[in-house]
Amino acid sequence: MDELDVRILDEIIRNGRITLTELAKRVSAPRTTLTSRFKKLVESGYVRGFTALVNYKKLGYQLTAFVLVQIRRGKPLGEKSNQEIFIENIARESESRPDLPWVEEAHIITGDYDVLLKVRARNMDELTKFLVTELARHPDVERTHTLMVLKSPHMGLFPMSKILTHPSSP
Repeated sequence: MDELDVRILDEIIRNGRITLTELAKRVSAPRTTLTSRFKKLVESGYVRGFTALVNYKKLGYQLTAFVLVQIRRGKPLGEKSNQEIFIENIARESESRPDLPWVEEAHIITGDYDVLLKVRARNMDELTKFLVTELARHPDVERTHTLMVLKSPHMGLFPMSKILTHPSSP
């Protein structure tokens, strides 16, 4: 990974639909060089796929919240921890039940809490039901802490250039 690769990643993060010709102009590299570099970034796993930045409010999801969940410690069931089982269950329920908010992301984390959920809800009633009723019915949930997003002014636009100066860069 060199400076050109980082500039390529910066540009495709900003616009995943950019043409190779336009990308070559923006990173000041010949299109042939860029094509092979881009292909290597994809094949080596630096680029896992392409996605759209969706306006969730237009789709009816008016609220975004991050929910910290403390899970009861217990013996893992087979290969899976209580945290993994909880995440699988909550994701399945969120996906199959239209009355629940959408759990967009779930992460097992360190600290006082075990799981971090990124939740998108249509309204406060839907989010309240999820927090007060749905999470409470999971036997391994000990406590939660909810953080409401007020505004997301700079989503997905942080530059990749930091990785060049980081000591563990590839």
